[in-house]
Amino acid sequence: MYLGHRNKGSNAWNRQRFIRPLVLLLFLLLFQPAFAEETAGEDDSWLYAHILQPVLNAAVYPLSAPVRYVLNNGVVEKSVELMSFGEDKKIFVYPTMNLKPGTQTQLGMTYRHRSILFNRDYLVLQGSYYANGDLYLSDRYTKQEPFGLPLFVGFRYKLYWDSDANFIIPGTKEAFIQPDSTMSFQWRIGAPLTKSKKLNLELSTSQMFIDADLPDNSKDSILNDAVFSIADRGLYQSSKQYSVALSLVYDDLDFPYAPSKGDRVILSGEYNFAPEYGGIRYDSFDSQRSGKVPKSDKSHDYIYNSLIWQHYFYFGKAKQYILSAREARQSRKFYTDFSWDEALRVWRPENIRETLLERRVVALQFRMENMWEMDKGGAPFNAFPTMNARYPMRGYGDEWSAYHIMGLSAEYRWPIDRFVDGVLFDEYAMHAEKVKEFSFDRFYNSWGFGIRVRMPELYLFRAQVGFHGLHGVNLILTIAPEFK
Repeated sequence: MYLGHRNKGSNAWNRQRFIRPLVLLLFLLLFQPAFAEETAGEDDSWLYAHILQPVLNAAVYPLSAPVRYVLNNGVVEKSVELMSFGEDKKIFVYPTMNLKPGTQTQLGMTYRHRSILFNRDYLVLQGSYYANGDLYLSDRYTKQEPFGLPLFVGFRYKLYWDSDANFIIPGTKEAFIQPDSTMSFQWRIGAPLTKSKKLNLELSTSQMFIDADLPDNSKDSILNDAVFSIADRGLYQSSKQYSVALSLVYDDLDFPYAPSKGDRVILSGEYNFAPEYGGIRYDSFDSQRSGKVPKSDKSHDYIYNSLIWQHYFYFGKAKQYILSAREARQSRKFYTDFSWDEALRVWRPENIRETLLERRVVALQFRMENMWEMDKGGAPFNAFPTMNARYPMRGYGDEWSAYHIMGLSAEYRWPIDRFVDGVLFDEYAMHAEKVKEFSFDRFYNSWGFGIRVRMPELYLFRAQVGFHGLHGVNLILTIAPEFK
């Protein structure tokens, strides 16, 4: 039975396929040059002057002031300079924040340091404090060629206290609040399999210590149901998990954070050992019963495997996608001439072709995540893949949980400034309880646009807006890249 009210997400399936953004993208790629040639010299036509021009003016002009200020004053480049320190600018220190109203409002700092102890090592320290008192800490250290050996090693520590954490019933978006304090450690070691170092094998192990708890207002949100059993899934109690993972990685991208051509393929599998849970008493959530909840007789071990394939297509006459300092200054003029009188000239098809289509990258990612239980119904609550804005399905603010998830993402990118890309994206995903049960009955789409701020070797942040059908807007402000 359910005790009290559940935090329900909408389970209604949106039956539209939403292919219009993809059609528009293909139109820009394939037909824009011909359209520009046909319309050249027709600026005085009544349709263009009295219909298209006012529409473009109305759409563009409200953005002109902030965009003009940012680009004319070199805000991005100056910010990068202010955030970098030390010899050869190997240190980056910058704030992180989420100013959305509510308990997820947070302020934090990130510290990145290359060659801090040895040549070719890398340290990243991150910390965030939330409006409701929650805390997130992450420390990551990697070293290339330790002791001159053709290896790389890494260590990561994470700690988070999340009073708004939840778990999701597999196959649905039904979320239940479960405050969680988790600490984890991970060790990695890898080696290149080829002289070019494009193909690498990595072995890792991790330890996770979970301290899940009942929500403060327990009567309003406790799940006590055989569909997702407290005893079998480890709900509202402490637990431990140990994993061993093996990954095969192929990467021949030209730049890690501003790629324009090449592939990245990641095939990974891990076995997770989940010992007996810590246990919970009935009287902590049900006043009608006493004593301990009986221990589960099921194995909690599970296997998790994933496949990620990314491919980047570069289109354009320029030799490379990344703008030089001189080219960046020339590019700014297109985005700062947003006056009423200039809008028509700036947005003429031939100008759009020269600016938006001179350098362009189409980025594709296919991603599939699978979880296999050793004993049906016994895997922990956090073992299931999730499909959310980070998958990415950027049009959704909530998330699904499922045994198997598969998604395809497409992005159209073009350089706005030296460190800034414009982005249009369209993405699709499906989920299923069994691999053979993928169906268009559980088929989802989101699309949107935004910017990404990066250097060739360092990702800074992205600001993007995602949509799915007519269900509103999801705003993404994060330092995490779009693709894994």
